[in-house]
Amino acid sequence: MRVGSRIMRGIHGVFQYRLRSAAALLAVVGAVLRPASLGAQETLSVDEVIARASAYVEAYVEELSTVVMEEDYGQTYFGSGSASPVHTQVVSEFLLMRVQSVGEWVGFRDVFKANGRQIRDRQDRLASLFLGDTTTALAQARRIAEESSRYNLGSTNRTFNVPTYALFFLHPSNTSRSRFEMDDEGCAGVDTAWNIRFEEVVYPTISSGFQGIDLPAHGRFCLDPESGRVYETELELHHPSVRDGRPATDAKAQVTFDLEPRLNLWVPIEMRDSYSERGGGRLISTAEYRNYRQFNVSVSENTDPEAGIEAPQ
Repeated sequence: MRVGSRIMRGIHGVFQYRLRSAAALLAVVGAVLRPASLGAQETLSVDEVIARASAYVEAYVEELSTVVMEEDYGQTYFGSGSASPVHTQVVSEFLLMRVQSVGEWVGFRDVFKANGRQIRDRQDRLASLFLGDTTTALAQARRIAEESSRYNLGSTNRTFNVPTYALFFLHPSNTSRSRFEMDDEGCAGVDTAWNIRFEEVVYPTISSGFQGIDLPAHGRFCLDPESGRVYETELELHHPSVRDGRPATDAKAQVTFDLEPRLNLWVPIEMRDSYSERGGGRLISTAEYRNYRQFNVSVSENTDPEAGIEAPQ
């Protein structure tokens, strides 16, 4: 029995030694393998991630080309007094057009339904313009968009409520205009996404207000650090009061993107924007997008070579 005990203790000791050795080996292997996927992400700098996002956006401009979508846009305006809020719901054909001469996205709305009432037949009226004589298409599209703008609530004139507008700050021609810094990790429901804040610091600014006043922007981008893909954008502007009595106004727009399988393209699916006048009214809006269609037409504004796209407001 004593010999047997010694043998059993010896076997037990060898077994324990092998277990400890295996555990140590697994720990070493784990230490080598575990950071492999995270290490590349952890060693990236903000500048490198912005460079990837900038390349993504530059390619995205070409991929997006021209996309027509249906926009369901609800707006609620709260006046400064005790009056009940006013709500309007418009459904539009929405066209995102890249004008090559300035490398800028221009958004056009053509309302076909307002508050449940059909305004016109549902058709690709905007898209059909650019399938014909493109020399006059841009002017006609602007006229249609101006007609549709009468459904906007509130006293703030705005063209900044375009779902791809914030992406312009990530375009290679504009990244040097802003300061970028890492906020945190995990946004838009993606644990590995980077939340990067930006502040526009170069004048004249991309956005302009009443009488051409500069409106420096700030906000954030939710980005995939590996591919540069944009999951969310958030943009804020402050318009100071002006002498004609216009109150100071704060504007904010947040856009969410998702994959559209039919186009194999990440597209805007929702935009939430708000406008608050100091001592005045407040406007809150939500736009949802669906029924995406794409056609390949590029437009340059060649009807007047000296004229350019008006600065977004």
